[in-house]
Amino acid sequence: MKIFSRMLLGVAVLAFIGMTSGAVYADGIIVASPQIEKLVPPLAALNLQHHGSSTSETGGVRWDGSQDVWFGDTSAGPHQNTVSITDLHITNASQIRVLININEANGGTKEPITIDRLTVTAYDENGNAVFTATSNGSITLDQFNHGQGANSDYVLSFDAEASARLQAAIAANPNLRLGLEAALSNVNGGPERFKFGAEAGPVPEPATMVLLGTGLAGIAGTVRRRRKAAAAAKLANEETTT
Repeated sequence: MKIFSRMLLGVAVLAFIGMTSGAVYADGIIVASPQIEKLVPPLAALNLQHHGSSTSETGGVRWDGSQDVWFGDTSAGPHQNTVSITDLHITNASQIRVLININEANGGTKEPITIDRLTVTAYDENGNAVFTATSNGSITLDQFNHGQGANSDYVLSFDAEASARLQAAIAANPNLRLGLEAALSNVNGGPERFKFGAEAGPVPEPATMVLLGTGLAGIAGTVRRRRKAAAAAKLANEETTT
């Protein structure tokens, strides 16, 4: 009976390891907001350009440990880059944003495009992938402007779970680089441009700044009073001893 119990426990442990080692995260990349103005400073990451009569674009850029390597329907020019976490000047992974700039003519009709898949991968110095997050299903993006060649911007971000995983990876190694891979459909122009940016932390309200200033002034006053009291006590002690 003991041998059977141990065998059963062993099978259960192996089954658990098998399930968790190939676990698929339920987190990913979501649309944060439509935003006409570009994030500042945006850092170029990926340009996709369809070929011929194709209405789809697929490609990306990754870090191999010594240089950026791009693949698929990437357009010409210095637009395919992995981006260093340190260059984003963030304090938390939840501040990271992905900006997509839509550049579609569509004969003036401005039909929506679809992000079938968008994946962000973090690489260490040796080119090892230490984090990855993918969009939760396809994302359809309308175009705001209807003029020929007009641009439309959307901001995408990590959800809470993906942000927490990336933050843990950054804590273990702050020198990570982020790469992008995307698959788009219903495209008839382009190129579609992806950039990394960062959303600044909340700016304190004026009332909060006043309270902070008042508090600091109060602390400084307390320190001065304590110093004066200590000096007076020392002087009185010296006069008593003499």
